[in-house]
Amino acid sequence: MSSEASETYGDPQTRTRILDAAWRLVEETGAEFKLADVASRAGVSRQALYLHFGDRSGLLVALVDHIDKSLGSESLRAEVFGAPTGVESLRRWVETMSWYSAKIDAVTRVLETAQYRDEAMTAAYRNRMDRRQGLLRAIIDRIAGEGGLAEGWTQEEAAQLAYAVTLPSSWRELTRELGWTAEEYADRIWKVLERALVSRVG
Repeated sequence: MSSEASETYGDPQTRTRILDAAWRLVEETGAEFKLADVASRAGVSRQALYLHFGDRSGLLVALVDHIDKSLGSESLRAEVFGAPTGVESLRRWVETMSWYSAKIDAVTRVLETAQYRDEAMTAAYRNRMDRRQGLLRAIIDRIAGEGGLAEGWTQEEAAQLAYAVTLPSSWRELTRELGWTAEEYADRIWKVLERALVSRVG
């Protein structure tokens, strides 16, 4: 059964229980998690898991959306885009990524790895990254519309820079490997983007 065919199958509470179990296992074991272990922890049969999600890829795609909803992604976006200016919106984005990336890091690492082995996961990962770029492009467009974009940048180029600098992999290298705290990440990445992209005129 395909992932698409299983999207609306079954009891929502059972589906949520499976997703919560998968979330915990991914955080504990990373890419090595097994569907049989997810089913066991959720208290369902492996067949029930397949009926709900189709396959491993379907489960991971659904898990990403489940985590976003659990962490209040809609409210976070409202907070970011509800800023009084585009520049403040970008600052809030960086500040949000300083802690949000930590919450989703285990699943993000699995997605980053799986995208090279599974066409469905490649499409799902790229879709997620495209959405991320779209959000940043909207912020940059607002900055430009308010006259705040520094000279020498097109809106597309500026959005690409902000996207690359705030990628989960960049966050992971700086915090997990180089030891930056969430506060240091937010402060330093914001300074980089502000100095590069925000006009000093006015």
